[in-house]
Amino acid sequence: MRQIIAISLSVFLGSANVFGWGPEGHAIIAAVAEARLTNATRDTALALLGNQTLASIASWADEVRAQRDYTYNWHFVDIPKSSNAFLESRDCFLPADKHQGAATDHQNCVVDRITLFEQALATAGGNREEALKFLVHFVGDVHQPFHSIGDAAGGNTIRISLFGSTNCPFRGKNAPCNLHSAWDDGLIEHTGRSQSQYVTFIQSLIAQQHLDANQPGQPADWANAAHKLAQAAWVNQGGSIDQTYFNAQINAVNTQLALAAIRLANAIEQTLGANPGAR
Repeated sequence: MRQIIAISLSVFLGSANVFGWGPEGHAIIAAVAEARLTNATRDTALALLGNQTLASIASWADEVRAQRDYTYNWHFVDIPKSSNAFLESRDCFLPADKHQGAATDHQNCVVDRITLFEQALATAGGNREEALKFLVHFVGDVHQPFHSIGDAAGGNTIRISLFGSTNCPFRGKNAPCNLHSAWDDGLIEHTGRSQSQYVTFIQSLIAQQHLDANQPGQPADWANAAHKLAQAAWVNQGGSIDQTYFNAQINAVNTQLALAAIRLANAIEQTLGANPGAR
């Protein structure tokens, strides 16, 4: 069964050439996670999704964000660059924010939303399909280091040169390069791997480095670890990301993709595996 899953994932992921924590990157994380599930849990998850794969719905939360403005801040947590750790009262209640519902939403960040959707997925009744879709996406988001740092809008307003270019044609768009998009797309694209090759690579990385050993933790722990990586990888306005930067940071990128897949699989196994009969 695992061989069949791997072949199916390779076919699904093999067609695109651009990847990152954009649609393709989220699909890679979800694909690796799905292959790690027990057969029973995988069957339950796919039944909830109408027999769609986890990879195929991995970016649904981004796709609906324009229609659901209240979900905007659920994708990240703005821990200040100068801070050492996540602080619930400061980082998840954003009453001055202009997005819908922010004045009353005390769980308005990715850390809290992962926990809430885990709870919803484990509980019979309610919209468990959407809970699973949000969970798949948000576990990926919290592992992107620049989703856990608030300065310069998570690096989005830091203009950079990326491998000698100031314009970055990611996801069909040709826009000025910024630090956040470099981590979403640029560093992974620079490896030259196809998506199917990246799935295989991440699976090998997990096995070789025993990354699946002792990886429980809580979403706040994951955000704190990602925040430290963002601090170390910070580039100032007008800076350059070159081969030296790539060589220094690509291991962190790959490890975060791997940990996201492991933790997503664990979260789904602990919720759906514990309550397989609920639909």
